Amino acid sequence: QAEKDVARMKIELAEKEIVLADAQKKSQVLLQEITVSTARAEKTKKEVQVVKDSAQATASKIGKEKADVEEDLKLAKPALLEAEEALKAITAKDIQGLKALKTPPDVIKVVFDGVLILKRRPNLGKWQETEIKGFKVCLSTYAESTKMMSEMTFLNSLLEFPKENITDEDCELLQPYVDHELFTVDKARTASGMAAGLCAWARAMHTYHRIAKFVTPKIDA
Repeated sequence: QAEKDVARMKIELAEKEIVLADAQKKSQVLLQEITVSTARAEKTKKEVQVVKDSAQATASKIGKEKADVEEDLKLAKPALLEAEEALKAITAKDIQGLKALKTPPDVIKVVFDGVLILKRRPNLGKWQETEIKGFKVCLSTYAESTKMMSEMTFLNSLLEFPKENITDEDCELLQPYVDHELFTVDKARTASGMAAGLCAWARAMHTYHRIAKFVTPKIDA
């Protein structure tokens, strides 16, 4: 019986050795695949780390530039807020009072010229120059200013004015006004509260464009 059992176990052992050899062969192949995959994963990990480090460096740079841009734009903010508050203070009675003027003082003409220039009314190419208190200005007619004030959307058009569309040419035409002693909020206020508001608005638009001209490329970047 023992001899039979030994013979049977030898057969079983031989079968198991075959299975074991096959398993060892498969394990060897699997181990090689794991080794290759591990090496590839390590390489990919390093590549990913390089990209991650680069992205973090870029993010830090962008963050700093964004902070610089916001700081630059802060310079224009007080003027814009002042202009917005001044426009909101203008009433229908103020508009009626200015529309009724037949021969407005020079300071009011000058202020309205500034508004007409920024709103590009009428065709500036057809305007001639005239002299007011020692400096040349566009030869506008107060009738055009009155027509502009009569529009229902006049004040809203200033509050919602697309200041990003102001051009260098607009500011070049406006510059002589900005530099002149008549074109100040205090001077305009001596003639009319509304004129003071419009003057504050026109000056704020000029300031915004001057700052945005240098800030916009940073924003784009």
